Amino acid sequence: MGTKRTMEGSLKTVVRVFRRGCHRLLDSERTTIHGADDMLMGLQLAAAEVCKQERGDFSVALSDVLVAWKCLLLDKLHLSHDGSPLSENHDLIRKEYDSFLKRTNTVDLIDVYNMYKRLRRDEDPEDPLTAMQLFEFLHGNTEAFEETELTPPCPATPSSRAHRCNSQVQRVVRRVFCSYLGLLVNSKNDLALAHTLNAPSRSLGHGAFTDLKHAARNSNTSLFLAVTSFVRAVQLGGKGYAPPQSDPLRKHMKGLSQFVHFTDQLEEILGECPDSSVAGCRIVSSIRAALLKGLSNGDPVYPAAEDTVKQLKERIGEIHTALKESASSTGISPARPKAYAINHATAYGGRESVKLLMTLLDEEALAPPCRNKAELLTEDQAVLNGTEGACLLSLYKSPEAPSGLSPQPLRNRVQSQKGHVKPKARERVIRSQFACTYQDDGLPLNRILEFPSSSQLPTCVHPAPKRTSPSPVIAPPEEEPETTSTFVDPGAASSALGQRSGNSCVRTGGPARLQTVTKTSKRKLASKDCVEQGSEENEPPQKRPPAKASNPGPAKKSSKAAGKKLIAGQGKLTSFFRL
Repeated sequence: MGTKRTMEGSLKTVVRVFRRGCHRLLDSERTTIHGADDMLMGLQLAAAEVCKQERGDFSVALSDVLVAWKCLLLDKLHLSHDGSPLSENHDLIRKEYDSFLKRTNTVDLIDVYNMYKRLRRDEDPEDPLTAMQLFEFLHGNTEAFEETELTPPCPATPSSRAHRCNSQVQRVVRRVFCSYLGLLVNSKNDLALAHTLNAPSRSLGHGAFTDLKHAARNSNTSLFLAVTSFVRAVQLGGKGYAPPQSDPLRKHMKGLSQFVHFTDQLEEILGECPDSSVAGCRIVSSIRAALLKGLSNGDPVYPAAEDTVKQLKERIGEIHTALKESASSTGISPARPKAYAINHATAYGGRESVKLLMTLLDEEALAPPCRNKAELLTEDQAVLNGTEGACLLSLYKSPEAPSGLSPQPLRNRVQSQKGHVKPKARERVIRSQFACTYQDDGLPLNRILEFPSSSQLPTCVHPAPKRTSPSPVIAPPEEEPETTSTFVDPGAASSALGQRSGNSCVRTGGPARLQTVTKTSKRKLASKDCVEQGSEENEPPQKRPPAKASNPGPAKKSSKAAGKKLIAGQGKLTSFFRL
């Protein structure tokens, strides 16, 4: 316990001196500190990015990450490697890791330790912590770490597995709370946004995070700024400023709006409450309410969130009291801003509330690292998000990662599929009475894969009959007397086909002529009827006279008498007006 207290006190002294004079070395006062676990996760992302640049695959083995982790600690602390081999592409990984820290406006504990010597005063201890002690703490080889580790070293049993599961849930839930607090202090922290974007569930899984990452990379901004700028442009921008409908983030608008609305509520609490302790407790309670919404008491997240809220509220009260005492002892009013603090990312929100949250996050960064590195790097995200996005590495990995096979054009894929698919052998059957017009040498697959246009489709199976001169065709005498050959004018043939009536006759510009050669009297009678009917069709329809049931005889006499009295042309005129 003495070693633990000594290590904890030494780390707090180093961080306190760093916070006191960090404005002299850093551009922003809201720079946050990465603890041991965050350092390892950031290193894993950096190593995966280097593997993508070298081999085209955003992935890295766990053993390679652990080797790179040890080399990074020894290299940044200026310790000898003692014959331990360097990791592959160590220089590139170190460069990518430093770029990640600078891009997210964060520093790690080793950077804080190296700045301590430049920022300490005469009253501060000269060397509260050695480089080897810090290496053992970060690497997980200290006695204090073994004492505070919740996971028992004994073999796994049902009870120990349940205890380990509870400790893992506790660690993940606490990280979500601290990530929300970290976003309020440092909005450039992409690692904090990755932990909070879909916690609680907002239907923002792997695809939404990938689209957001691409949008942030294209605009050269942080993930949080990419989210807020997109939602603000949609909600407040006009037609000329709103993102286009083809924007990939459009399909995630609902979840992104919920995330931005929730962070706005937390920022309002941070800026409106004059008491920093009350503001911190209200923020923690709001995160708890959002995280536990829809969960039952039996869910393992529920007791873990309750314990985390209780611990954070107690620690917020202690930090608030300590800050008030330190401010009163120096004789400077808490509301009096310092010269370097004006317009340096401290104008929004209460300054004291931000200072309280930064102190709380600094203490969280001093927590001992997780012993089970495999569980930390591969399974932590699955506690809250299920199977999707099981780890931070898979969340950052784009679905469009190259697999070694470039997509082929559609024509090439159709041709390759055409060669692989073999149709089943079928017996030849007569499809119809016109089977002679089909070709059997073509395969069914050819007719499926080849898509002819409508202009290429045959409109008629049999060729059209040739037009002949309008001369009558006389049947030869040696044929049977019952046969009859007819000739129809071509123009009349088309109208006859359109009417589809066997009794209708052909209409032409002049009188209809039907030339028939037959030896049967019945045929002659039928042709005469057809001619008469055709001539009647050329006449205008006449009105049916009204039927009279009584005295038909006198009516005929009166009509004959009236017909004798009509003058020339009166009948045609009368029939015209009747129509």
